[in-house]
Amino acid sequence: MSTEQLERDLLDKCVKLEGLDEAKQKQEIVSVIKHLEKEWDADIANLESSQLSALTSCVVTQSTKSLTSELEELLLQKERIERQLDKKTHELQSKKHQLFAVLEELILEGGADSETIAKLHSLELQSMDLLTLLEEMVESAIITTLEKGTNIEETLEELAKEIILHTLDEGILSAARIRHIISSILKIAIDVAEATPNSANVILEGTIKGMRRGLIRALDRFKQKFLFTPDEAKLLLIDDPQSLYNELHHTDTLFIQTIEALAVQSSPSIKAELENILADIRYDMEELTLISKETLEIVGDKLSVFAKDAMQKSSKMLNSEKAQEAKKLGVHAWGVARNVLDGAIKGAKDAIDKK
Repeated sequence: MSTEQLERDLLDKCVKLEGLDEAKQKQEIVSVIKHLEKEWDADIANLESSQLSALTSCVVTQSTKSLTSELEELLLQKERIERQLDKKTHELQSKKHQLFAVLEELILEGGADSETIAKLHSLELQSMDLLTLLEEMVESAIITTLEKGTNIEETLEELAKEIILHTLDEGILSAARIRHIISSILKIAIDVAEATPNSANVILEGTIKGMRRGLIRALDRFKQKFLFTPDEAKLLLIDDPQSLYNELHHTDTLFIQTIEALAVQSSPSIKAELENILADIRYDMEELTLISKETLEIVGDKLSVFAKDAMQKSSKMLNSEKAQEAKKLGVHAWGVARNVLDGAIKGAKDAIDKK
């Protein structure tokens, strides 16, 4: 008799297993084993692979049938809820944007100046869940790259670099913000890597190397921006002077520790991939270390001064005439943030096309 017949026969014998308590289940399993020995001439001490497979399959399938059905139903509910959440999130963001557009129109009709409109744009930016937008942007970019199926690691490296660069460049710099953005991008890369294990290494390696390059570029841009910004407006570029001053001493460590923290929270396979990648790049952080030191040399004195008396001077600085003139260097309106994805994707595409 064939393996298929054996499986059907045992499946019939296991039907009673569903819903039984542990003791009765054990008795029923004993009955199934005896049937296997008698009707199929099986030796329980030395079962053939096909016999053992058929036995375990029927026992597990029938004993967990109800639980499996419940789990499948819960997963369907979860998917429905996630779809509803996504839909409502988009509706909420769209509604906020519409309301701010109405407010802007009415305020302009009332004769508002550009400073008031800039404040309105800043409030709109604060009201939006930018991390959600960033995560959607990264997920879309990674999935699109995987679907194309060519130069995956190289393309993801360019995308991650451009996304980090644009995101950090379009906002006030802080150690917490650097850590948060790196963590957000890598979390999405990990999620996609979990779902596509055959591509996990190229996804994670491309993303991490790209983020490192993007952070280097972002620090260099910040250094140049800080160098040519009037002193009265320098505080507009920094969120927490003391924290940034401290973190600039070891940006490479911040970068590695952020990845290590996510590795600990990941599945064993992803954790192993991340640890291997970190082992490869840990001693290849010279460029990031160098740009951090250069940035610290330029902004260090100013940052240390700001850290001491920022509370006393910030109000005066922010309201000074020079600060208002230089405000465009530190305050980025919603219109800029809204174009981050287009800029990042275009930058990555241009970089790939040149190769």
